[in-house]
Amino acid sequence: MTGAGISVAAGIPDFRTPGTGLYDNLQKYNLPEPTAVFDIEFFRENPKPFFLLAKELYPGNFKPTKTHYFIRLLHEKGLLLRNFTQNIDTLERLAGVPGDALVEAHGSFSDAHCIDCQKEHSFEFVKEIVFSDKIARCTSCGGLVKPDIVFFGESLPNRFYDKLQEDFPVFVTSS
Repeated sequence: MTGAGISVAAGIPDFRTPGTGLYDNLQKYNLPEPTAVFDIEFFRENPKPFFLLAKELYPGNFKPTKTHYFIRLLHEKGLLLRNFTQNIDTLERLAGVPGDALVEAHGSFSDAHCIDCQKEHSFEFVKEIVFSDKIARCTSCGGLVKPDIVFFGESLPNRFYDKLQEDFPVFVTSS
C-alpha cells in the first residue's frame, strides 16, 4: 500500500503536514474547515472550492516519481500482485502501472460520475470544464459531476473491498 509520501517529490503536497500540507493551505477557499473541500455534503451545497482546487491537482500537472516507476518495475518483473494506493493523483497509471494491478482506495481523477443519476462522464469532459473555471454538470440530469475521488461521507470503491479479500497486501508507508 502506498500513500501521499510517494507523490510529495512530484510536488503534490500531502494532506496533513503542518505548514506545507494541503489542509493547512486552503484559506483562499473560505471553507468552514479544511476537510470540507472533500466532504460530499459540502460539495452538494458549494462545489466551487473543490473545482478550484481540482484545477491545481489535476493529472497532467505532475510527473511520476522514482517510486512510481519502481512500482511499475515490480509489476514488469512479476513481483507485484497489486498496488493498493491511497493517492488520487493517477501517477501510478502515468508511470505505466496497469489498472488491473492498481487498487485506488480513495478513487482517482481517472473517472467521473454524476452524484445524482450516476451517469459516467469522461476524464476529458471534466478536465475541460475544470480548466474553464466552471462547475461540471451532468449532461443527462443537470446534477453535479465529480471525479471518482472518495469524499468524506462516501464509501470506498467496491474494488477496494473485493481485492482486499482476494489479496493479502504488503504495506509500504512513510510518515
